[in-house]
Order: sequence, then C-alpha cells, then structure tokens
Amino acid sequence: MQRCVTKRKIGMALAVVLAGAGAIWVGANWGIEQTDDAQLQSHLYQVSSRIPGTVDKVLVDAHDPVQPGQPLVLLDSGDQRMQVLRAEADLISAFSQADAAQVTVGADRSDASAGESQARGDQLDARAEVVRTAADLKRYQSLHRQGAATQQQVDLAESQYQQSLGRLSHSRGSQATARSRQARIQVDASKAAAARAGVLQAQAALATAKLQLSYTTVRAAAAAVVGQRQVEAGQGVQPSQGLLILVGRDVWVEANVKETQVSPMRMGNRADLQLDGVPGVVFHGHVTSLSPASGARFALPPPITPPAISPRWCNG
Repeated sequence: MQRCVTKRKIGMALAVVLAGAGAIWVGANWGIEQTDDAQLQSHLYQVSSRIPGTVDKVLVDAHDPVQPGQPLVLLDSGDQRMQVLRAEADLISAFSQADAAQVTVGADRSDASAGESQARGDQLDARAEVVRTAADLKRYQSLHRQGAATQQQVDLAESQYQQSLGRLSHSRGSQATARSRQARIQVDASKAAAARAGVLQAQAALATAKLQLSYTTVRAAAAAVVGQRQVEAGQGVQPSQGLLILVGRDVWVEANVKETQVSPMRMGNRADLQLDGVPGVVFHGHVTSLSPASGARFALPPPITPPAISPRWCNG
C-alpha cells in the first residue's frame, strides 16, 4: 500500500514538473513563429558590354571586392579611338566652313551696302545731268532758230543730253545689281545657317564617338564582390553577353513560412537568426517586408490545381 502511495506521489511530482516546463516553454515561445526554410539573399549584377568587341584585359578575378565605377574589363579600343580622331577632324572642318560662311555673309553685306549707296548717288547725279543737258539743248535750239548759235553747238548739246540719258540708264542698272546682291546675301545667310548646323552635327558625332570609346571600359555599377568570372582576354563579346557576375554587399534573409504563421507577423517585428555556417551565434534583425503573394504564385510553372469535386447525393 505504501509503495502505491509513493508511486502516486512520484507521478504527481513528475506531472507538476512537466506542466511547469511546458508553461515555461509556452511563455518563452508564445507569439514566436519559427522556420528552417530560409536563405541568405543579395543583389546579383550581371556585367555585360554595351558594344561588340574583343577583350583586351580582365582586371579582376573571382571573389575580388569592387567599388562603384571601378574598371573591370577593357575592350580593344583601336576602332573607337580612330572614330574619335575622325570626328574631331570633322568638327574642325565644320568650324572652318561656318567661319568662312559667316565672313562671306559679312563681306556681301558690306559690298551690297556700299554698292547700293553708290548706285543711289550715281542715279541722283545722272538725273541732275539729264535735267541740265536737256535745258542746255533746249536753249541752244532756241538760239539756233534766232541765228545766235551754230548747228555744231546744237549737235554738241544733243550729244551731251544723250550721254546723260545713258548714264541715267547705267545708274538704274547699278541699282538693280545692288538689289541682286541683297538677294545673294540671303542665299549666303542660308549657307551660313547650314554650316552652323553642320557644326552641331559634328559636335554630336564627336560626343557619340567619345561615348562609344567610354564603353570599351566596363565598370562596376555598385559596391560588390566578383562572384563569377565568365570571360578571358582575347575573347570576342557581344552586347548583353555576360562577362562577370557581381554579388552585392547588402544581404538579407528570405524566409518561407506557412500560411498559418503569417497572420501575426508585421513589418518591424524582431527576428532572431541562426546560420548553419556560424553555429552558436544569434543574429538580430527585423522584418522589413512581407510578400504580397506566395512563392508558388511567382513560380514559372504554375501549381497544379486539383479538379473541383461536386457533391452528389444518392437516394438509398
């Protein structure tokens, strides 16, 4: 009988210990969700060339740290340098043509202005000469009828009058020539504008050539570590062809949890992490975001949905 009482006491004590341990475990893990389906993630940068070419030198190797803007791969730049030199020569030629066209426009304007002024003055002089010689001719003709002037004097006055008419006609022609020079100025001004446009085109071509030259140096886009090297010196490459894979230095943990674990989770919740590669060390962090859909939704092959089952009732 005493043995039975002792066993009963031992069982009750064990139950109390188990209940206490369970209460302690529940208290320590209440509201805590756990998962072992998690992976470290980081940004991956696939480095490629913008232009086709031949690799001249690879400046980094696998696992090397790199900084933003650091040269990683050098392509043969001979063709691009020649294009830059050719574009620079074209730009110098375009500047020369533009300057010459501008000088021509200025000279034509000066000549046209001087010619127009000269033609206007000559026409005024010619008109005055016509008036004078016409008056002389009329006077000599009147004197000749009165016997006070000879026929030779009348003929001379007639000749001078005709010459003044000729000079007047010539002055009108000079004025028309001056007006035609004004029209030529417009043509030369159009040529000067085209020459200035040629300068802009040459500048754009030079900028494009320099940009193509800059593409022969492939640079890092961010601070990272070379994860994989996929190119060697002497290899021909094409645009968008992978040369290196860089792994970003910012890392985070992507954890997969069950749907029943999601409801109490909020952004900003504390998260404790343990890595298999660093046993015994606990890393502390927080929840930065929650996925708007499940991983199956983002998978390339969609999950197989079982066929719908419609209930059917049978009469016994």
